[in-house]
Amino acid sequence: MKLQKNRSMLSLTGVLIGVIVIFSTGCAHMVPVIPKPPEKVCAEKIPLDMGLYIANEFKNYKVSESRLGDTWNYTNLGEASSTQFQLGLEQIFRTVEIVDEKPPFSKPKVTMLHAVIEPSIEKFDFNSPLTKLQVYPAKIQFKITIYDMSGKTIFTKSVEGIGDIQGSLCFDFAENPSKAASKAVEDGANKALKSILDSEEIKALLKK
Repeated sequence: MKLQKNRSMLSLTGVLIGVIVIFSTGCAHMVPVIPKPPEKVCAEKIPLDMGLYIANEFKNYKVSESRLGDTWNYTNLGEASSTQFQLGLEQIFRTVEIVDEKPPFSKPKVTMLHAVIEPSIEKFDFNSPLTKLQVYPAKIQFKITIYDMSGKTIFTKSVEGIGDIQGSLCFDFAENPSKAASKAVEDGANKALKSILDSEEIKALLKK
């Protein structure tokens, strides 16, 4: 009887050690950021020709952090964000041209631009709840800077995109974090685009 009890204790100890090893080892998860196309914020395009400067730091922005023993890799966060801004700005302005430097340009351009817009990511925060049915929080902070053609900053603003979602049971561990991050990018980009549209600086460019 005593021998059987000892065997049971050893078996239970083995199970506990196995669980501890699983949790301490953890897993690495690739979390794709796939935002929906930006909302249309104006009925007609504004008759301005804008440059869009996408710095490498912005396009290649990635986040990799360990939470609760697992590693979460948001490898396309910057790429998805830059695409979101390009699509949104193309809905607002008559033309949007990707430029490879901020003004003043080292070489004269064939097309005449009214200003250049530079988006950037200041920070991205997320968390992993204990269960899949809890809220998955995600926040991204975008900064928008607009330069006139002499290189002077005429507008700058930071906005925060909120992507908190109610988690759901799913086989893929990355699904809920992906939805939260994607929603944060959507919300942040929409707020940034609206702030550009409503800015006095854009209205002033139209009057020139």
